[in-house]
Amino acid sequence: MTSKPNLLLLHGALGASDQFQALTVHLREEYSVHTYDFPGHGGKAFAEEPLSIPVLAKHLEDHLVEFHLVGCHVFGYSMGGYVALWLEALKPGLFSSIMTLGTKFNWTRESAEKEAKMIDPSFLTAKVPRFAETLKLRHAPGDWTRLSAETMHLMLHLAKHPLGLDAFGQITCKTRIALGDRDQMVSIAETESTYTALPNASLLILPETAHALEKVNHSYLAMEIKHFLQNHGI
Repeated sequence: MTSKPNLLLLHGALGASDQFQALTVHLREEYSVHTYDFPGHGGKAFAEEPLSIPVLAKHLEDHLVEFHLVGCHVFGYSMGGYVALWLEALKPGLFSSIMTLGTKFNWTRESAEKEAKMIDPSFLTAKVPRFAETLKLRHAPGDWTRLSAETMHLMLHLAKHPLGLDAFGQITCKTRIALGDRDQMVSIAETESTYTALPNASLLILPETAHALEKVNHSYLAMEIKHFLQNHGI
């Protein structure tokens, strides 16, 4: 019996692996689907250091080794896609292919400060209490306010140490960079710039699709993930 290819799903900032339940249903027949919670997310313990992309990448690498997932295919939503690309640029060969959706690439001080303000715990509690309650439940028994604060640190750190286009040029595995046409956080311009820098990439624009994972048509997204993998004989 032939084993199914391993496909790892990576969530975004302030997200958790349980957000992939619906997507997994559409993928598990063809693939051995794996999920993962970054440190501090989904009730997982925090890292010893404040969150940053390098810290998340190191923890992900350890997970790949521990669970024998080196060489797997990966779908990364938003921050999850950035971490996967960062890790593959740093240590080529950890992934066989990478597909991202809604990943922001143009991190400047201004953009980082803007995004950080939107997830400040005091702002969320006062302005969007329903979302604050969602985060509380999603990351229990962990402290969602600490997670939000550390994610703010991550964004500001990333603005100072972004992955340059030359680094993207070192990623040779098959990649597909996807973006919803109604994404208000990520621009088509920054997505196209990254796609162009990647040597072995394709670009996908999802119609009538916003940034939030909950608003994405999971059936359609699963179809596009399958097309990407099957087009490369996976």
